This record gives sequence, C-alpha cells and structure tokens, in this order.
Amino acid sequence: MNFDYIYKFHKITDNSKSALQERKIWLSTQASLNDPFEGVTKTILPDNRDELITKCVKYMTDMLCDEKGIDTNHARELVLERYFNNPDGFLDFVLEQAKKEHCISIEYTKKLGIYSTSSDIPGDERSHISNMIMWSLYADGFKGFCIKYNAKELYRSLRELNEQDTFAYTKVDYVTKPHEIDLFSINHKNNFTYLKALQCKHEQWLHECECRILCSDTGLKNISEQSVEAVYFGDKIDPRKELEMIKIINHAFPDALIYRVTLDNQSYGIRVGKKM
Repeated sequence: MNFDYIYKFHKITDNSKSALQERKIWLSTQASLNDPFEGVTKTILPDNRDELITKCVKYMTDMLCDEKGIDTNHARELVLERYFNNPDGFLDFVLEQAKKEHCISIEYTKKLGIYSTSSDIPGDERSHISNMIMWSLYADGFKGFCIKYNAKELYRSLRELNEQDTFAYTKVDYVTKPHEIDLFSINHKNNFTYLKALQCKHEQWLHECECRILCSDTGLKNISEQSVEAVYFGDKIDPRKELEMIKIINHAFPDALIYRVTLDNQSYGIRVGKKM
C-alpha cells in the first residue's frame, strides 16, 4: 500500500457497529456502490474489414497458443488456413467468441469485493478528516464517524487473516470519459484490462480522493487490532450512540485514538477536537 493513512466514513448502523466490534470490514459488490456509472466501459471495434481480419487472426492465434500450447507460427498457420477456407464464417465465429469473452470478463469484475476508502488530499496539509463533503455524504451529515486506518497494516492484515482471498489496491483516476476496451484486447490468462474500469470515475467525484481495496470475494473480512489508528465522531452524533461506539472501539481497537470533529464558524471549516 503506497499510502500512510486511508479513511472510511460511516453512518452508525447495526452493521457498522458489528463490523467494528468483530474487527472486520465489509467489501461490497460493484452494483451496490453509489456511482450509477460504476464499472462502465466503452467497447472499441475495428473501423474496417482489414483491421477486423488482422485482429481476428491475432485473437485466434493467441487463443490457440494460450489454450493448446501451440507454437505461435504454427498456430497462425492453422488460423489463416481456417480463414481462407471460409472468410465470412471465420470472422463471424471469432466475433462471437470475443463477445462471449468480453461478457465473461465484465461479469467477473461484478463479483469482486470493493472497499472504498479515501486517501489524503494531494497538496493539502490537512488530513482527509477536513473534507466536509465526505462527512455530509457518507457520515450521515456529521452524525456518523470516520475511521483512520494505518494503510499498510490494514492491507497486510487483510492478506494474512483472510488466506482464502486475493487482495489488491488501486488509486482511482478521475476522468471525463469511460474506460475504453478493445474487444480483441483480452488476455486469455487474466482480466486486467477489464479491472482497469474499476480504477476510473467521473471527475465530479474528485473530492473523494478514493483508494480502493479489491478482493476476489465480497463480504466481511478480518483485520488486525493495529489497523485502526483513530476514530473521529461527527459533532452531531447522538450522545447515546457515541458512548456505545466508544465502548466498542476501546474493546476492539484499544490503541486507537478517539476524536470529535466540530464545525468551525471562524475558519468556515472543520476542527478536530480533543482526544476522548
């Protein structure tokens, strides 16, 4: 993990309390995230027949090499022989295969687990705790809380405590057009081209400075006691919920610091209060 700290803003719910109590985090499906354009891709097709022929021949050659272990030159000879025997039939067949692979890869990305966090704001000496938009959108209008993670320890513990899963992380890029995928660019051994779509969001989400943890599966995942550096409560939190949360945090993450954030009228910003 290339970040020192990452942050997760929460509402106070039975699920968020339970996850803290059990030292777990919840990785969501792509479909459950709040961006309606999540994972959207633009499929690029050949502009003309010559380009289509070239890509179809290469696609089938690569497939024979990957799946049959055939030498590249021999595989190409076999593919060209099939093409010349029935050009239109060959192109239709390869197009259909490429579309099937495309759909399989898209479906694969939809099954991944995603944990969306925020990294610190580039060029801003304040931590992401000062981001009032995140408090408003994801922490119930300052009635919720924010977890500050030790990023490296969080990532290490996820891999160590959930051996059945595979994890990766990525910084989100903010763009103005969807991720483009050449229909014939798929590598038959992995889905990396398609995973890149999960690294892209529209620039209107720029305020999130998002860092994503990806997993081969969704659901609750174990984290270590040392993963949580601090927890921040919004100034509008219900006092009874605050007391309950403090007990949970002190038990599950005894070394974590606890703070209160308040709205500072003088600076028109957020001020971090004293440690509890």
